[in-house]
Amino acid sequence: MKFLSIFTFLLIFIFVACSEGDISPQPTQQAPTNNTTADQNNDQDDQQDNNDNSQDANVITYSGTVQAILTSNCTSCHGSSNPRAGLSLHTYATAKDGAENGAVLSRIRNSNNPMPQGGLMSEANIKAIEDWAEGGFAE
Repeated sequence: MKFLSIFTFLLIFIFVACSEGDISPQPTQQAPTNNTTADQNNDQDDQQDNNDNSQDANVITYSGTVQAILTSNCTSCHGSSNPRAGLSLHTYATAKDGAENGAVLSRIRNSNNPMPQGGLMSEANIKAIEDWAEGGFAE
């Protein structure tokens, strides 16, 4: 009889445990959160960062653009030794001085007295030098 009561108890226990299945609590459904404002702010921050980077990429610098233009078009006459018209364009400082005092900017578009002497340089090169000056002579 003792065996039968233990056996019955075990069967009931197994039946109850199996019939309830997973007894862990079910997660409650949460209402969707509205992260639109936070997401929009993050998107705006990312867009601003991209704009800052693209603006930085568009800045004409002496070392990145202007130096090569001056070297290929100007420094054969306006180099470090005995520069023509006393205008040296072989360093950042001298090129900046020449652009600030108008010696470079007035001559690169002057078709009557062009610089370089063989004829005006390309429009892209002229625009790069003008943009460099308008942008504050970035080094």
